[in-house]
This record gives sequence, structure tokens and C-alpha cells, in this order.
Amino acid sequence: MRLHYSTVLAIITGALAASPGAGAPPVQAAKLVASDGESFDTMGYSSAITSTAGVSSATPDIAIVGIPYDIVGTVVNKGSANIYKRSASGAWVFEGKFVASDGAANDYFGASVAAFGDTAIVGAPGDDMNANADQGSAYIFKRAAGGAWTQVAKVSAVDGAAGDYFGLSIGITNTTLAGTTTADMAVIGAPYDDFTTLLDQGSAYIFTKSTAGVWAQEGKFWAIGADGAANENFGTAVAVRGDRALLGCPFDDFSGFVDRGSAYIWKRASSGAWSQDAKIVAADGAGGDQFGASLSIASDQAIVGAPGDDFGTVADRGSAYVFQLSGATTWNQAAKLVAGDGLASDFFGSSVSIDDTVAVATAHGDDGLAGSGTATYTDIGAAYLFTRAGTATWTEKARFTAADGQAGKIFGDSAAQWGAWAVVGAAGDDIGTPLRQDQGSAYVFELLPIDCNNNGVPDAEDIASGIAQDCNANQIPDSCDLASGASQDCNGNLIPDSCELGGGGDSDSDGKLDACERALGDFDLNGLIDGLDMALILSAWGSSTPAYADLNHDGSIGGGDLTAIFSRWGVLP
Repeated sequence: MRLHYSTVLAIITGALAASPGAGAPPVQAAKLVASDGESFDTMGYSSAITSTAGVSSATPDIAIVGIPYDIVGTVVNKGSANIYKRSASGAWVFEGKFVASDGAANDYFGASVAAFGDTAIVGAPGDDMNANADQGSAYIFKRAAGGAWTQVAKVSAVDGAAGDYFGLSIGITNTTLAGTTTADMAVIGAPYDDFTTLLDQGSAYIFTKSTAGVWAQEGKFWAIGADGAANENFGTAVAVRGDRALLGCPFDDFSGFVDRGSAYIWKRASSGAWSQDAKIVAADGAGGDQFGASLSIASDQAIVGAPGDDFGTVADRGSAYVFQLSGATTWNQAAKLVAGDGLASDFFGSSVSIDDTVAVATAHGDDGLAGSGTATYTDIGAAYLFTRAGTATWTEKARFTAADGQAGKIFGDSAAQWGAWAVVGAAGDDIGTPLRQDQGSAYVFELLPIDCNNNGVPDAEDIASGIAQDCNANQIPDSCDLASGASQDCNGNLIPDSCELGGGGDSDSDGKLDACERALGDFDLNGLIDGLDMALILSAWGSSTPAYADLNHDGSIGGGDLTAIFSRWGVLP
């Protein structure tokens, strides 16, 4: 049984095109492809990105991509996940492959992945536990400083039952966040968990790590009391950050609307006790929106996708909603995000992520362009970058997709964000020659590349194309170095002085160009404008040589130059 949202849940589901007025668009930093990939592996079904430094301000250096239909050895759909490490030069290099130590056929290990710092967690929702078919499980891995990953735990629900699909969604964090590189809490969804007679109401479970390093179940989330109902699939999507968890319930029926959808926010007290903060819904929600099919949470913001949202007669165009925390427990809808070029069956909001002032929402059904060509590809998929100004003004900055166009790529099948970087899965990508159908891939993007000269082109592209010079090879255009004061240009030739110091330009090795020192009046390059320099003026009086002694550039060495010497008398600045 294929576990993809489009079949199990019915709908839950570079080349760059900047929006009007946008600055430099996101830059595709890498395409990740499994060297051992085969047809129908669906690599990119899930994805995660993190920094081993553990803080969002750090450039991410770990990407993990799920491959749930991977045939490992001869074991069909055992599943796996690939790990990629960013090198010092910025290249993303394959580091290893996760597989379950006790994996079996149709476990779909890799259907969900999440990571924080040096810790990763991988869901296997089809895992049969004892006699319970498809109860599901999750595996936790930890990275050593040298790059070796080790499975440290396998977790499952204490009250798990057949068909729960525990592990179909997953999230991991550290409860304190500040100054840490290791996760100590995970939230795992079981969207087909039954409550008494309520089939597939769904739930999610919290696991925490003790000081001894042991992972154990701490609690369970579900729709409380009369709020719960059959076939809601609570836990279809989960996210966790610090002491808050966000849980999607995309098939929640309320106010007369079937499958309108909702999401729940729970908060953890220092004692370890959890309580429901809020139930959030779209202010303009309607039937079939499936709000809660995807979601993400930051410290005081949450984003929730509604990929089934219709715009008039435009079915399933999709949207996403941003909520802002006000006070201790009040969450207010701050914005509704939509694709400026959205069309029917784009399923915008199929995957979403947020981190402070940056948000990403994908539309894996988008038909559009790739690269610099003019061809339109059906279901190539796209992602959209939004940035926040002030407290609640969100603006679409760019649409971006894979640099290599292909119909059915479904770029945006998954997306994960770390600061201003993202990894986006394309589970339908056909790879190789001859093409291996749906082998899948993932793409790493720098979302906010530096564009110091504001020409709409990232600095790296300016330099690579020759539009901008970078004489000191610091990856910053020379013009920006000079404008910021990071480099000096004493002779006004628009070349940083540091680049001209070689080749005899600095005979006294004081780090200053000889030509600029003499232009100030230090003719003997001793670091002082003094009597020796005045003596040169007097000895050359009335002539035009040496040319550098003509400080006022009137064609003759004389009183004006002597006046300049006196005005600059002393230590050379």
C-alpha cells in the first residue's frame, strides 16, 4: 500500500522566477540524488535540514532525505534515508544511509524524517509490531563528531494497535533550544489511531530523553472530549519547537463544513505536564480545505497549510495561514498566504515551513517553467518564499523550483527549513538514462542569498559571470567591499588596495600602496610627512619631476605643493 498523502489521505498531500519587485531570488545550492537509487524509490517524500551547531542563525550543514519505497537488498519497501553533509567549501556530500536495524518489508522507513543538531528521527509507519500489522515505529540516530551516525533508540506507542501508522509524521527539538546541539524531545503522529468506537480519530505521542540518554513516552495528544470524532486523522502532520507542539487535524468537520480542518497547539510545563494552548482554524475556512495537512511552528509563530482551499471556482488552488502568539496562550491569525500565480490543483500549502521572518510554502501540483526555458511542465511543482516586515505583513518574494524541468517531478512533495536555507523534496523526479521513474531527489536552496549591490542577482552569480569582480576572492564583489569600508581604494581606481599591494606596489611593506602614500606627501615612504619631504619639494622647485611631488596637480612643483606638505605635517594617516 502506497502511503503518499494523495492516495492514503485523498488529498493531503535552480531555476528561479522572482516575483515582481523581488530582490535576488533563492539560489539552488545542490541537487541530492541517491547513487544507488532505483525506480519508484520516491526519494524526497520527506526531508529535513539542520545545523550541527543547533542554532537557527548557523548555516545548516546536515540534510536528511527519506526514501520510503527503497528496496534494501531484496526487502521490498523496507525504506531508508540518506544523510548529506555540507563541506567547508559549500558542497553537499553524501555522508551515510539510515536503515532500520530490524527493518522488514513494507515498513516504509523514511516516510517521515526530522532533525535537530546532531540528532535525527525517522518514521516507519508500516512497521508490524508483534502481531499488530502497520502499528508503526520510529528510530532515533545520533551523530558523532567524526560523522558516524548510530541508532540510539527505537520508539513505539505504549498503547499502539494495528493500523495506527505511528510514524507517518514526526518532529524533533530540544526543550530549551538555547546553546544546545542535541535533541531531547520528539512528537510522533499516529493519524489512524482509533479511540473507542471512533475509527481513525488519530493521535500523537511525546517522547523525551532522560539525562541518562534513554528515550521514553511522556504523553499523548488527541482531540479532547466531544471535539474528537471518527476519521479526523489528528496527527496527520506534527511539528515541535522548544516547549510547544503543533498538530494537524485536516479532516476535522465543524460549523457544517466537511473536512474543513483544524490544528491544535499544546504547551509543556517545566514539570513535563502538557496542556492544550489553543485550537486554531482558518477564519475563512470551508469544506474540503483540509487545513492542517501540513504545518510548522517557530518560537511565537505557526504556519498551517490548507492545500484543498478553493478560490471561487478554482478548485484546490490552496493556501497557508500564519498565526502569531499574543500573550501567553492566544494565537491570532496574522496572514493568509497564497501564490500570486496560483491555479486549480496546485495544492499550494502541501508542505509549509516557518522560521521568524521567513516562510516557505510548496505547491507540488504546480504547472510551470524551469530554468531559463519557455516550456511549461505539468506537475513540476514549485515552492514560494515569503518574508515578513514588521509583526504581521507577509509578502511573496519569489517562486522557485528545480533547475531541471520535468513533468511529474512534484517538486515540493516535502520541504524543511533552517533559517534562510531549505531542502525541498521531488519524489516524482525521474533520474538517469534510461530514466528511472520516480526515483526521486531533493534540492537544497539558499533562500536569501546576499545581493549587496541590489541588482537582483546574487553576489555569487555576479562574480561567477564576471558581472562583478572579486579580486580578493572573499565571495563579495569588490564594489561592495569598497562601499562598506571593508576595503580601501586610496587611488580611486575601484580596485581594493589589498589587491594592488603585490608586484612592488608596497615597497616598504607597510600594507599601504606607495602611490597613495606619495600622493599624500610622504615621498620617502617613512610613514611621516616631515622635513625630508619638504626638502624634496624645495629641490625640485619649478620643475614637473618627480610627478608625484606635484601635489596640487598644477603642472609645476612650487608653493601650492609646499602648502600641502605643511597642512599634512606629521604622522601619515
